[in-house]
Amino acid sequence: MPSNQCQFCFQTLPTPQGLRSHLAQRLPCRDALRAQIKRHIAAVEAQSLSNPSGAGTAAGDGDEPMDIDSDAPPLHDPFPRDTVDSGAHDDPGVVPTSSRRATVEDVEDEEAGGLPRRPWAQQYPRSVPSTFGTATTSFDARRAENEKLGVSSWYPFESKKESELAHWLMTAGVSQTAIDDYLKLPITRERADLTFNNKCTFFKKIDALPQGPEWTCEPWDITGDLLDELGKPMVETAELWKRNPVNCIRELIGNPAFKDVMKYTPEKLYTTADRRPGERIFDEMWTGDWWWDVQDLPVDATIAPIILSSDKTQLSHFSGDKSAWPPLIECGRRGVDMICADGQIRRVHPIVAAYIADHPEQCLVAGCKENHCPKCTVSPDARGELLHSLLRDPQMTERILDEATRGEKPEEFTQQGIRLVDPFWKDLPHCDIFACITPDLLHQLHKGVFKDHIVSWATACMEGGAAEVDRRFKAMTSHPNLRHFKKGISLVSQWTGTEYKNMEKVFLGVLTGASNPAVLRAVRAVLDFIYYAHFEAHSGNSLAKLEAAWDAFHANKHVFVDKGVRDDFNIAKVHSGQHYGQSIWNLGTADGYNTEASERLHIDFAKRAYRSTNKKTYLMQMTTWLARQEAVSRFQSFLSWAEPSPPVPVTEADDSEDLDTDAELPQATTGQAYHVAKEPGFGQVRVSTIVKSFGCTDFLRTLEDFLRRQSRRRELPLVWNTVHNRTRFPVYKRMHITLPTIRQVSHSPKDIIRATPALSARGLKNAVPAHFDTVLAREFPLGPLGHSKENPLDGLCVARIRAIFRLPEDYGIQATAHPLAYVEWFTPFTTPVANIGMYKVSHSTRRHRRRVSIIPVTQIERSVHLIPHWGRKMVLSWTSADILDQCTSYVNPYLRHDDFVLFCYLECTT
Repeated sequence: MPSNQCQFCFQTLPTPQGLRSHLAQRLPCRDALRAQIKRHIAAVEAQSLSNPSGAGTAAGDGDEPMDIDSDAPPLHDPFPRDTVDSGAHDDPGVVPTSSRRATVEDVEDEEAGGLPRRPWAQQYPRSVPSTFGTATTSFDARRAENEKLGVSSWYPFESKKESELAHWLMTAGVSQTAIDDYLKLPITRERADLTFNNKCTFFKKIDALPQGPEWTCEPWDITGDLLDELGKPMVETAELWKRNPVNCIRELIGNPAFKDVMKYTPEKLYTTADRRPGERIFDEMWTGDWWWDVQDLPVDATIAPIILSSDKTQLSHFSGDKSAWPPLIECGRRGVDMICADGQIRRVHPIVAAYIADHPEQCLVAGCKENHCPKCTVSPDARGELLHSLLRDPQMTERILDEATRGEKPEEFTQQGIRLVDPFWKDLPHCDIFACITPDLLHQLHKGVFKDHIVSWATACMEGGAAEVDRRFKAMTSHPNLRHFKKGISLVSQWTGTEYKNMEKVFLGVLTGASNPAVLRAVRAVLDFIYYAHFEAHSGNSLAKLEAAWDAFHANKHVFVDKGVRDDFNIAKVHSGQHYGQSIWNLGTADGYNTEASERLHIDFAKRAYRSTNKKTYLMQMTTWLARQEAVSRFQSFLSWAEPSPPVPVTEADDSEDLDTDAELPQATTGQAYHVAKEPGFGQVRVSTIVKSFGCTDFLRTLEDFLRRQSRRRELPLVWNTVHNRTRFPVYKRMHITLPTIRQVSHSPKDIIRATPALSARGLKNAVPAHFDTVLAREFPLGPLGHSKENPLDGLCVARIRAIFRLPEDYGIQATAHPLAYVEWFTPFTTPVANIGMYKVSHSTRRHRRRVSIIPVTQIERSVHLIPHWGRKMVLSWTSADILDQCTSYVNPYLRHDDFVLFCYLECTT
């Protein structure tokens, strides 16, 4: 049998990868393979039972191997591999093995983002922190108590369904009145058979769940700047609701739900075995230098890094009594024994490692004026320059404050912009509060440097100004991962982080053709810096590129002075970029300290908590609400641990407009995993409609070419003789592609690719524009060597999807293995355009007609976004729906962080 021939249907595939794809996708062959493997395993087990002593001749002893099942067909390897040189195994202890079972390819050592799948780790040179025996975790203790009482894991609830209902009532934002009304409904009481029938009995159940650390209240006075009738400052008594921070740490470090993600010692990760400093990898805090340096404590110490966050809290007013800090101070110095998530007892030293806040709060924490840097001693008039100033020193700051408190006038007090406060952090052990201040991606970069400054500066420098910018945003090509600013950006009144990020995706492309080259270079540098700062895993190489991007901005920012837009750049948020590299090196990547997380928590646990109250004595009610929410969350974690649910099977769905999850087809080894609906959204569509409505002008000729390519003899199937303009094919509205996992971007969005014609307005329904998305695809299948590591774009080309369809089975097994796509090709990649670093492409033609072809969807790698080449002034008749047909385009590297890694980081690296 030929090496690439399927032993079940006898079809010969061109490559081993093609055979693997065939066996994975073709249902009859896949079922036959599974059945054959089961028979083989059963035969081996039967032979083992009949010859338990191992007597008899075994393969490899010099004789012929025993015929296990003479009636079964020979089980040749259905996944043939390329021949491997036996000399590749230099280690005499490693023996090449062969298996008569189905095998899969070895996993590549490198991720799509260029980092190793398993980095080289350097352990801390001293022994790991000591443990002091084992103990029962909170989850184990609860399960033992339930067994003792003879109740299920769902207790105090009667069943899993009752527990799930309670969880929904607590987390869905339902008011207490609505909960009471729902539980008193006759249908609820008669059919649900619940053990609680009103809100009082329901909340008794919730309060019976294990609770977290206790909330306590301490009144404190705030002295304001308003005067009373006697001319004295007005004083307001407020309530400080707090929890013991050590008990909170004990709760977190002992939660068994975190067992598999908890780290107790620092490590240094490297891309190569020789562990060169430039090949370090940084992601979580335990990979940074801070933990490594602080670990130099007693040998039995386990460091628990503490991340603090505040928002508009006047720390200076209540820092004096430090009522919240003694537990942290004492435990940080001496340590406290805690039961950890793995059941081990460790001596834990909680140490403040990071402080998350925006610039005003950073200055409050650092005790400096807001026109100064909270991390370094740079002069306010020099913040706009690329200077490396001395970092603030905690001991020096304490000395200056002590001298100023005694009435002395130290020169550094004014030079460093220090405010006379009693810092809460001065007694915290091993705490350098200035080094703790972390990057703030939302306020410093998205809202600050980009939206508040770069957008207005670049717009002022552009020919046509804001009006031209608005026209280009209105006519921008669409993409499922891109917000379309249909009215431009000048009329947007309320901006959010989502709007900032969507503007960043296309802003550089909007400026092309009508901006000074230095403006383009400055904007590109800022965008590159923002995208590199968002990396969730950095190497020494990517950190160098982050610093280089910031240097590039400073090298080109003079253009804004030359154009009269700025006089200087002494702006706090502009200066903050200078500290990003060192912060990542010390504390790990900046995504872990983004204020977006704390602001999300503020919405979830402050605003929602307030809305749940009767607005009277609301603080006490808010703490009760928080305690109950925490109890429900904790209980849910316990149930996931005690009663793990089986994975939810993938369900098949239709191809509707609001489709969120489609049926998943098995992944082909020659391309990305893709998803299409079980039932095509457009149903059976005539060829004439595919040509006219979808724009597949050469559909039949292109389909004929495709079918001939699938046949080794270039013969057409018999059914081709019956194909004409009225022949129907099933056509899909969209497909989804699963982007490869890369460490720099842990959560890639679902990549949606649309191929839908325009729909006219009908009744109350508005007209819908056509969406024919552009993709990166391979004109020919991927070769046996896979993707090129030297050039990640090798073999890829931009194409526009005009239709996604499937052929019936009578067109041949190979032609019907996957859905097909009718595509229009663009010109190949050449060299990125100077100043903007984007690839320029245009429609590829042959004999004055657009070059088209039909390809399996497995040859589509991902969607891409094209930005029009506007020229000096946009043609006023261009619209988002037709602009791709009117001009050449740039490939957008800022659409997603995945695209930035591919088009900017990896391209620059290679």
